[in-house]
Amino acid sequence: MTDLVNAFMGVFDPVSFALITGGTIFGIIFGAIPGLTATLAVILLIPLSYGLEPTQGISMLVGVYIGGISGGVVAAVLLGMPGTPSSMVTVLDGFALAKQGRAGKALGAGVTANLAGSFIGWLFLIALAPQVARFALEFGPIENTAVLLFGFTAVISLSGGSITKGICMTALGMAFSTVGVDPISSMERNTLGFSVLTNGISQMPAMIGLFVVAQAFAEMDTLSERFIIAASRLTDRFMSLTELRASLPNFIRSGLIGTAIGILPGIGGTLASVVAYDQQKRAAKHPENYGRGELQGIIASETANNATIGGALIPFLALGIPGDTVTAALLGGLQIHGLDPGPILFSRHMDMVYGVFVAFILSCVVMYVFMQFVGTYVFPVALRLQKKYILPLVMVMSLIGCYNMEYSMMAVWVALAFGVLGYVLKKFRYPLMPLIIGLILGPMFERELRLACIQAGGSFAEFLSSPIALVFLALTVLSLAVALRKGALLRKG
Repeated sequence: MTDLVNAFMGVFDPVSFALITGGTIFGIIFGAIPGLTATLAVILLIPLSYGLEPTQGISMLVGVYIGGISGGVVAAVLLGMPGTPSSMVTVLDGFALAKQGRAGKALGAGVTANLAGSFIGWLFLIALAPQVARFALEFGPIENTAVLLFGFTAVISLSGGSITKGICMTALGMAFSTVGVDPISSMERNTLGFSVLTNGISQMPAMIGLFVVAQAFAEMDTLSERFIIAASRLTDRFMSLTELRASLPNFIRSGLIGTAIGILPGIGGTLASVVAYDQQKRAAKHPENYGRGELQGIIASETANNATIGGALIPFLALGIPGDTVTAALLGGLQIHGLDPGPILFSRHMDMVYGVFVAFILSCVVMYVFMQFVGTYVFPVALRLQKKYILPLVMVMSLIGCYNMEYSMMAVWVALAFGVLGYVLKKFRYPLMPLIIGLILGPMFERELRLACIQAGGSFAEFLSSPIALVFLALTVLSLAVALRKGALLRKG
C-alpha cells in the first residue's frame, strides 16, 4: 500500500498528470475515427516518450491504450462503424439505438461499461498479476485450441436468424485466413498465382473494408436521406440507479470474461466482446431484442473489451508476453527506456510497476469525464454532418489508415475489395461479423491446432486428458446444441 500511495503522489505531479490526460484524449480521438487504432496511436507517441522519465513515458502510453480502446464506442454508435476492432459487436445495438434517437443513452451506457470493465481489469492487474500470470502458463496449444473453438461457436449467436449463414461466413473467413505462406512448411497456398497475395490478406484492412467501406457504400444508396441517423441530442446519457442495478450481473460477468480472455496472449478484445455478448444474450429474458437496440448488448461488449486491457497487461508486465498488438507496441516503449517486462521489472523497478497501476486507473477516470462531459458538446457535431460530407471523409480517413499500417497500396486494395464484398453480402442479408472473426482468429486457430496435433502425436485423447481443454470442449458442445435448438425453434415459428 505504501508503494501504491507513493505512486499516486508521483503521478499527480502536474507534468505526469498532463501527459496521462493528453495521452488518454489522444487515444480517444484515434479510437473514435474508423481506420485509426489504439495500436497506431501508441506507436505514434512512442518517440515522444523517449525524452520523458520512464514512468512518465509509460504512463502516457497506458493512457493512449485505454483511450484508444474506449473511443471505439463513438463511431460504433454514431456512424455504425467500429472505431476499433473490439467495438464491432457494439455496432449491433449501439447504432440501432442511435437511429431510434437514443444516441445519448447508447453512448452513456457504453462509456459507463468502459469504466466498469477497466476497473475490473485493474483490480485483477494489481491484486493477482503474479498468480494469474502463472496460471496462464498452463495454457498450451491444446488448451488454446479448445478456447478458440468455443469462441467460434459464440459467433453463431451473432448470425441473426440463420445459423447456416453464420457457419458459412465463419468458414469463409477462415478460408481467407489461409491465403499466403503456410506458417509451418513456408509454401505458398491459395494465392491463385497472384504474387501480391503471398503475404496473405491483412486483417485490419479487411475489417475496415467490411465494416467501414461497406457501410459507406450502403449509406450512398440512401443519399436522399441527408443524415446517417436522425437528429438527436446526446441527452439522457447517464444510467439511472435502476439501470445500474439491473446491469450489475452483466458488468461482472462481462468484466470477468474480458479479463480472463485478455490474459491469454494473442487472443484479444474482439473475441472477449463476442463471448461476453453471446453469454449476455443467452442469459437475457428476451434475446430476440439483441441487435435491435438492446442496452445490455452494448454494456456486455464494451465492458469485456475494456476489461481485456487489464488482463493483457498481466502477462505483459509479469512475464514479458504481449497479450495483444497494443501491448506489443508498449514493449517497444519500455525497451527504449532500457527496461524489459518480466520478473526482473517487478524485483528492480517496482516503482515503475506501481506507476503503471496508478496511470491505468487515472486514465479511466479521465476517459469517463472527457467522454461524458466534453463529448456532450463535441459528438453531436458528427450527428449533423450531412452524408455527402461525412462519407467521403470517413472513406479517405479509413483508406489513409490502411495505407499507414503497412505503407503499401495492397492494404488499400484489400479494404476496397472487402468493402465491395461486404456491400454485396449485406444486400443478401449475410452476417459480416462471423466472416471477419473467422479471418482474425483463423491464423491463430490453425497455428494452435497444428501445434496441438504435433504435441498430441495426432491423438485426440490428449485433448480429453487436459482438464482445461475438456471444460472448453464441453462448453463448445453445449453452446452449439443451444444454438441449433434455437435455430430449429425459429424455423418452426
